[in-house]
Amino acid sequence: MVALATPWAAYAQAQTVPENEATQVEEIVVTGSRLQRSGLDAPTPTMALTAEVLEAKAIVNVADILNEMPQVATGLSNANTSYSFGNIGLNQVNLRNLGVRRTLTLVNGRRRAGTPDDSNFLAFDLGNIPTALVKRVEVQTGGTSAVYGADAVAGVVNVILKDDFDGIEAQVQYGSDEGGTYDTLTYGLTTGVNYDRGNAVLHMSRTETGGLTRGDRGLGTRYGFVSNPANTGPNDGIPARIPLRDLTFAYFALGTPTGYLPFGPNGAWTDVIFDSATQSFRPLNAGDRGVIDGSYSQGEGGRQDADTLVAPLERTNVYAKADYRLNDNLKLFGEFVFADITARDRISAVFDSWSTSVSIDNPFMPTAVRDGLIAAGEDSMYYARSHDEFGMRGTDMDRQYYSLATGLEGEFGDTWKWSAVFEYGKSKTTNHNLNDRLDARWFEASDAILDPVSGQAVCRSLEARARGCVPVNIFGQGTISAEAIDYIRVNHSSMTETSQTMVQGLIAGDLFQLPAGAVKVSAGMEYRKDEIDFRPSSVWENAEGFFASQFSPISKSNDVSEAFAEVLVPVVRDKPFAYSVELEGAYRVSKYERAGSVDSWKLAGSWAPIPDIRFRVTKATAVRAPSLGEMFNPGSRGASGLSDPCDPNLLDSGTSNRRANCAALGFDPVTWDPNTRRMTTLVFSTGNPDLNVEEADTLTVGAVFRPRFLPGFAFSMDYYNIKLDGGIDRIGAQQTVNNCVDLPSLDNQFCGMLTRRPDGNLYEVRDSYINVASFEVEGVDFEATYHAELSDLLRRDGDLGRISLQGVASYLKHNTFIDRDLATGEETAFDDAGEAGNPKLRGLINATYYKDNVQVNWSSRYVDETVTNNDLLNPAEDIGSYYNIPSIWYHDLSVAVDTPMNVRFTAGIRNVFDEGPRDHPTTARGNLGMDDLIGRFYFIGAKWRFGN
Repeated sequence: MVALATPWAAYAQAQTVPENEATQVEEIVVTGSRLQRSGLDAPTPTMALTAEVLEAKAIVNVADILNEMPQVATGLSNANTSYSFGNIGLNQVNLRNLGVRRTLTLVNGRRRAGTPDDSNFLAFDLGNIPTALVKRVEVQTGGTSAVYGADAVAGVVNVILKDDFDGIEAQVQYGSDEGGTYDTLTYGLTTGVNYDRGNAVLHMSRTETGGLTRGDRGLGTRYGFVSNPANTGPNDGIPARIPLRDLTFAYFALGTPTGYLPFGPNGAWTDVIFDSATQSFRPLNAGDRGVIDGSYSQGEGGRQDADTLVAPLERTNVYAKADYRLNDNLKLFGEFVFADITARDRISAVFDSWSTSVSIDNPFMPTAVRDGLIAAGEDSMYYARSHDEFGMRGTDMDRQYYSLATGLEGEFGDTWKWSAVFEYGKSKTTNHNLNDRLDARWFEASDAILDPVSGQAVCRSLEARARGCVPVNIFGQGTISAEAIDYIRVNHSSMTETSQTMVQGLIAGDLFQLPAGAVKVSAGMEYRKDEIDFRPSSVWENAEGFFASQFSPISKSNDVSEAFAEVLVPVVRDKPFAYSVELEGAYRVSKYERAGSVDSWKLAGSWAPIPDIRFRVTKATAVRAPSLGEMFNPGSRGASGLSDPCDPNLLDSGTSNRRANCAALGFDPVTWDPNTRRMTTLVFSTGNPDLNVEEADTLTVGAVFRPRFLPGFAFSMDYYNIKLDGGIDRIGAQQTVNNCVDLPSLDNQFCGMLTRRPDGNLYEVRDSYINVASFEVEGVDFEATYHAELSDLLRRDGDLGRISLQGVASYLKHNTFIDRDLATGEETAFDDAGEAGNPKLRGLINATYYKDNVQVNWSSRYVDETVTNNDLLNPAEDIGSYYNIPSIWYHDLSVAVDTPMNVRFTAGIRNVFDEGPRDHPTTARGNLGMDDLIGRFYFIGAKWRFGN
């Protein structure tokens, strides 16, 4: 059968909907509780996106629409996983910017097996779900651990699939950007049948999304902040840094050697480049300023045009489900999910950046170079060079996912329902690394001598020669022989297999009646076991590759047994000033194999003094147990291009403590020339088996307005506050280095996590998970919906069609990371609210007009203006007017037409006005969550329906 897919779901035939339906669209059952009620009646704010929205925006991955929501920060997607060597192609959600790890993703209310990221953390990949089967996507923010368990600190994303498909539906959709550099194709087939005792559905689909390189979007050069030569010092009113465009890379990105060598006028040491025509070095033409900040050139230099910007991806999805009613009160069901996803990443070739030396007795060294080095008293030279002869480094990620579930659902009494489910899910990730180099062989081949017998260049080491070592010639472009490349280059693959076994039992119903209504309860038990088996290639395991990246194998498991209960008590009904008063509570106890026992709870209530207004409040605790990857990541070494915060150019780019702490370390604020300007730094990333459980206190307080004088209108406003303590965090090597000197004292744990050489230069930074972080997120969410017949709205006769409006906004007051010094207990807060990744205000508007067989949708999303860094003591002294990053507003348009032959045609434009990315060094390279890299995008599709 042909595997076909499309992001449309069967929302409705485009026919006129009765008025009572148009005014009740928002009344859908939502998650956040196992007690069913509408999102507006639930005490915890919940927002739902219907399949209609996916169709109107031509969404090919559920994560794409979630990333546009104001409550969702940048997670993992095709647009921001390049250079990660393990995350490429993953699609995972990040609510409240508390991280993917604190967002729980469900499918039909159940957990699914996770897919590992590059640190072996397991989270569900939304690419495993075919968008054609999505009925709606529900998002509940705030802690819901008592209802759904660990990981739901920031909230829950629940993908609800269609469960009653009857007939045949085939879809195809194609889209392309305006320049024809990026396109998507998706096609699929869904078949379903209702029979006397149940329903069966089979879906198969294929999605292919193109890729973009940096050159496709003019991002092969750097647009960034560099030191300002006009700056005379602190408090002079002149910014320390200024933005420059079209910066090339003076070192390591060119296919011929560059360096700092004695080949300037009269043998002066200067920045140079090897000239194949003269077989010697000459001064590098880096522009009027020369090499800027030890890294950038405004003239000759390397580019990154061919590097991946948006990863190409191919995805095949299969979904099958069947249920059979054994009798009137008992149903047997089974479900199968399969996904095969391939993503590709390409970045620059292996390179040297002052990591390899060439001796003056190397026979490939030109005479003029040798003579110049000898005249300067040198017996060798270090250099920078991109070894383009090896080909671009690459990562091909193959991910396969499947899950099998079977269970029973039953009913008894008037209201009681129960279910028992067994589910097994597994993911297999194969990481193919291309065009890596065996560093030991590289260094052997770089150390060449002239064989006195043969008169030929050979490797100096006799042992290396016995292994077939072929010497390399780095002087010039394309000078490394194919034979030498065959000796040094290596492709290697690593594999990670993960699985989850789950057994769950649930029961829910009305316990007894009170004057105000039935007391509703739900309870359940759940057992889960997660397993991970990481098998690195021998190249990685033995640290033989480029950068000496080292990864050790890991084979671990963790299980948890849980019991939970939830109750809803109607206290008052239909009384003066108490149209409805309800109380709700939930409790969960969890016993982890490795983290011990933890519990979480929720107390909630709602009060509607009149039918038009409802006030709601939820107070809860949330927990997150450390993952297998966080506990048992055995460590990996790599290299990263870090900045030394004590660099004179960066002394004013941190807190007010930085200058004094750097001076205490002995660094001259004027003359210190750190090697981070030219070299990468070793980073050692490790796990920590002694991690404790994270705990969070969450609070939401809000109100819902549904005025009877305006049928079809609803408005909600909810304040939220999440305080998380003992957060498990690997804050990153750069932040670790910065924190060492940005905190009030050098006596902090971060200084103990880095090693400096005797000359003061950074040697290695340890980046380990620790229970050190605290987070506080605070803000207000808004949502408004309105559904109406235009004839009623305009007080006109006749069928004028109907409208559906939805507006969602989120105001972020605080997004605070609180660093706690383990030795002193002193806390330092860093509030990121209003910075580039945390806009204080984001909004989303969807407007749809329906008339007969035509549907028109206009949607807009807004990102407020931000700043570069809230922690700058004096922004004007750092980057001046570029401290502010402008706001941006995107608009999408689509039209759908239903034909008499049961065919729906849809066409549209995403990013109608070709906005973004914003013209600022911080946002120029963009991401699909905040700054669009695709540009104006056209799409057209068709959907054929047969049967019911």
